[in-house]
Amino acid sequence: MKHILSLVIKYILLTTIFFSIIPLFLRVSTAELLWLSLVMTCFAYAIGDLWILTRFGNLSATIADFGLVFFGLWIGVGSFYTASAAVLNASFFTALLVALGEAPFHAYMQQIVLRDGKVAEKRPAKPLIPSVQMETAEELDPNHKNPKS
Repeated sequence: MKHILSLVIKYILLTTIFFSIIPLFLRVSTAELLWLSLVMTCFAYAIGDLWILTRFGNLSATIADFGLVFFGLWIGVGSFYTASAAVLNASFFTALLVALGEAPFHAYMQQIVLRDGKVAEKRPAKPLIPSVQMETAEELDPNHKNPKS
């Protein structure tokens, strides 16, 4: 159920961005934009969100989603229209907005969908400079009696 909800969120995100950017540059029908956003949602979810995000993190998945949307639109829209600067501009600006929208979506994916019901373990913070890390030990209490003695 979590994957279905995240697919719907991603579809709405991509559809909204496609409808707001692509018609500024090209005359594309509503049906073409809906199908294009559906296909891009499926590919970007499988490749960027399930495979790259789990292995390499948010930044890598955002960069991969940018590249996937850019080249997908450039090839997908460019196959129906003559390859021109308008197709390239539409692809670039759409991919840029998708990448900006994908960063918070990836945080949602990591916290809600990909967590598998486990609470993330808290690790102690690593010091910025290991040479100045403070050492800790048990305190010596003069009033404490050692049970071994």
